[in-house]
Amino acid sequence: MYTVREEDIVPVVSRLVVQANRYLPPDLINIIKRARAVETSDTACFVLDILLENAGIAARTGLPVCQDTGIDVLFVEIGRDIFIQGDIHDAVTKGIAQGTGEGLLRASVCDPLTRQNSGNNTPPVVHIEHFAGQGLRLSVLPKGCGSENMSGIRMMPPSAGVEGIIGAVVEQVRLAGPNPCPPGIIGVGIGGTMERAAYISKKALLRSAGTRHQRADVAAIEEEVERQLSETGIGPMGLGGRTTTLAVHAEVSPCHIASLPVAVNVQCHAARYAKAVFIDGQWNLENIVVGEEIAESKKSAMPFVPERLKLPLSRDRVSSLRSGQWVLLTGRMYTGRDQTHRRLVEMLDAGEELPVNLSDELIYYVGPSPAPPGLAIGSAGPTTSYRMDAYTPRILEQGVCALIGKGKRSETVRKSLKEHKAVYFATIGGAGAYLSRCIKKCSVAAFPELGPEALYCMEVEDFPAVMINDINGNDLYGQKKV
Repeated sequence: MYTVREEDIVPVVSRLVVQANRYLPPDLINIIKRARAVETSDTACFVLDILLENAGIAARTGLPVCQDTGIDVLFVEIGRDIFIQGDIHDAVTKGIAQGTGEGLLRASVCDPLTRQNSGNNTPPVVHIEHFAGQGLRLSVLPKGCGSENMSGIRMMPPSAGVEGIIGAVVEQVRLAGPNPCPPGIIGVGIGGTMERAAYISKKALLRSAGTRHQRADVAAIEEEVERQLSETGIGPMGLGGRTTTLAVHAEVSPCHIASLPVAVNVQCHAARYAKAVFIDGQWNLENIVVGEEIAESKKSAMPFVPERLKLPLSRDRVSSLRSGQWVLLTGRMYTGRDQTHRRLVEMLDAGEELPVNLSDELIYYVGPSPAPPGLAIGSAGPTTSYRMDAYTPRILEQGVCALIGKGKRSETVRKSLKEHKAVYFATIGGAGAYLSRCIKKCSVAAFPELGPEALYCMEVEDFPAVMINDINGNDLYGQKKV
């Protein structure tokens, strides 16, 4: 029997959460490279190259792979020879708080009603299991919510069968389209009850990328879902191609004779996790630090000639741009996420003057991670744009001429863009370390109490983006059928 003290677990969890956010697992890097080798779309190859380059930058600089360092999900598995001295929940919570601070990770956890941020990414979601073997296993899975929000569960009748299971998974991913930063890992939970299916679908994300289930019939489902997803044409970032998903991991659990639950947990390409095992009296951490092979990965030339644009944009310049056109942006842009947009609209409703003049400006949907010493900013990739849809028409009325984020916009927003002769760009989601190099200055312009959701003013240079919606109502995602 081994005693593991609460205070000894804290530094292990702290290290795991930092490592998970800085270093992609080697198996994931390898599967992205394999996808790159067989991809036929030039744009898809370009995006996959950037994802590999982003992983290399994060590993070398210590920046998070993605600015959304997630809500941390902890899987704690306790063997029969382990006695925990203290409170395991307190231990992992303290470890998450410590790692979030020391690793300069973004604090993203808040109260569901007041939206008050806890400031240290706690509390985490903790799952505890006991098993008959020996040792203590800790797995940290930081889950960004651009992908988590695209997950779902269906309670189907048994008559749906295998075809129904496959159809439900494919449909969930197809409807998600570009929003969850494809290509990623799709966790599937089949059977159990509603909550059991959801649990095993998330735990499936901890498997080494691309490994098959030991049961042949489950592995066949994984293979067929992957095949059908490759034919959707969604591709990396929803811009077309065969690589819509990197892998499908399915798990099964016995269910009631009258039920067939199917849960789909969508994971982005930044499929992060880190693991540690305490066995025979010592801790062993999984080696997840990437090697130089990432930096040496072959980078393709841009499959386009980008337009170089100065910010703020002029209306004449905006009107000349077309859906599908890549640009490099240089100059000033403002940022705004959910809470900044809410504040701005509340001020407009109250007849108050806004803290900045938004006429002819571009708003970037981003909540950066904290800046390390010597850098202007931490990781700073886009957040999913549809969450701002409720506020966007009011914001466009203020003269904003361009928006930039990732993912699809609602029909109401598309109509409003056309009405106000404004445009919507997307940039590469999950490439926060890569994009941070394009940001030369960053300062808080308003609402500092909102932390990562504050309104920032950024100076950017050669910031890459592709136009999704132009002033004529054309929609690149619509053309790609995603």
